[in-house]
Parts: sequence; C-alpha cells; structure tokens
Amino acid sequence: MTEHDNPLFDEPQHPQPRIELPAQSEHDLEALSITRRPQPLPEVPATAALRKVATRLEKNSRTNLDEDARKAAAALQVEPERAALLVTAQPNGVSLLSEVAVPGGTLDVIECRAWARMLFPLYQPRIAAMSLSVPAPRLLDDQDEHGHPLAQARCEFSSPKELAELVRETVRSTLNTPKSDYSDSIMQRGVSEPLLVILVRVTFTDGSPSRVLPIVVDGISRLSSVAKTRTNRTNEGTADAVVEDLLRDPNSLRRAVRDEVITYNAAHQRGLTDQVVRVGQAATVPVRLVVGAHNGNTLEVAQ
Repeated sequence: MTEHDNPLFDEPQHPQPRIELPAQSEHDLEALSITRRPQPLPEVPATAALRKVATRLEKNSRTNLDEDARKAAAALQVEPERAALLVTAQPNGVSLLSEVAVPGGTLDVIECRAWARMLFPLYQPRIAAMSLSVPAPRLLDDQDEHGHPLAQARCEFSSPKELAELVRETVRSTLNTPKSDYSDSIMQRGVSEPLLVILVRVTFTDGSPSRVLPIVVDGISRLSSVAKTRTNRTNEGTADAVVEDLLRDPNSLRRAVRDEVITYNAAHQRGLTDQVVRVGQAATVPVRLVVGAHNGNTLEVAQ
C-alpha cells in the first residue's frame, strides 16, 4: 500500500458545511473561574506534514509499528513538526522518545497533542461489571509479516456495529460512574494529564474492512469527559457523538475536525461564549502515544 492509497492521507475534496456555534452563553463565564483561557487552535495539518511523521517513524530503529499504524499515529497529530522531531533518529544515538517501564519490557512513547475526536475508548476495566450487552474485547499482541512483534495491538469483533455498541456503552457507563465525570474541571482548565494511547488493528468476522484506531488505555474517564465538555450533551448523547465519529471514514472525520477548528477560531475572535470555551478546552488533549515496544514486552490485556 502506498501513502496515497491510505485515506488518512487524502486531502479533503468536498468541504462540509461549517458547524455553527451558538452565540448565547449557558453559564456565567466569570463564575466559572476559568483558570486556563482557551487559545486559538492550530489548523488541521496538511498531509505533507503527516507523511513526514509516518516516514520518520519508519526510519527510527526503536519504533516498530506497521505502515497503517504509522499513518494512524501521524493523522492524530496537532503539531506534526514537533512529533516528527521527536521520532527522528539522532546521529549521536540519543533517543528523544520517552520510555515507560511495563512488566516484561519497555514502551517507547512520544508525548504530543492529539485531536480528541480522533481518539477512542474501547474497554474500561473499572466498569467491566456494568457491561451488559457486548463482551469485552481481548487486546492481543500484533506481529508483522515476518512474525516480529509490533508496538500495537489487535482485537476482533463480529461487526462494526458490535464495536460501536461497546464504545457507546464504555462512554456512557464511564460518565455514569461516580467521580468519573471531569467535564466541569475540563471546562475550567482543559486536560493536563496525558492519556496513554496505543494503536489497535480492529478486524471483523463479517468481512468488513479492518481499521487501525488510536485507543486510549489509560485516561478513558478524561477522554469521555472531554467529549461531554465539547458537545455539551447528556451522558447518552455524548456516547452517541463519540460513536458518530468512530463510524466516520477517516476523510470525513478529518473534515469534521477541520470545520470545527475553523468555526471555533472565527468565534474566538468575537469573544468567549459557553460553546467557544467548551471547544477550546476540549478539542485537543496531551497524549503519550506508544510507538515502540521492546525486551519481550506484551501488549496483551488480561481479562
């Protein structure tokens, strides 16, 4: 597969209508005590910048993602030039990747900012007992065509509908769990603690095309709360919004994020409203993205 075959790197051809932000404020913004004022958002990066990240990931000997995962890792970057620098192999042998010790080995991660709508939860062990309709997935190690381990995982569902139902249930149940809804805090100051993200290849037994998704494995409560902050919906409505983005094709999701950014920046120039603050605090999040795994490390999640 070439770079141009992957829809993650296709330039949008048919822009969608811009999203309208309501002008009225539903909260007293002064009483809200915002401790981090929302700033203008950067534009959604051009595909050339994303390709640079994917290429640098391929050339770094400490990273081991397959081609689709490298492109998925690049696509979610808010600051691709910074990400490309972090994953560039240095001539003196010094690595700019951060290391995370895990049982059996070490994970190499890049600390970066990601578009929140391009991240998804899959399974929340803390609320597993609440899972009533969809069996929990089993995240397993993935390998390349030569049998070498990759710094990504894989899991299987019967259909995209089953995947969507699990994601919907995870978001809804997380937000319904006491002390797991951080939307008020995020409204005040955004997200400061990075989310841990791995790339997961999802396959379907019904023959639907496989997908590589950026999955949050630590920080699901923060991710769900970010979605609630941005959308200003009920817990049920927030879960529906996350699933709507999950089921979009990559080009459609990229257009939706781009249009939201354009509309937000225009509204931000006119002043803060409730919805401007919501989007500004929740459009991007800090992440620790796993790009390498070594020394016998396994990404399998025990169930």
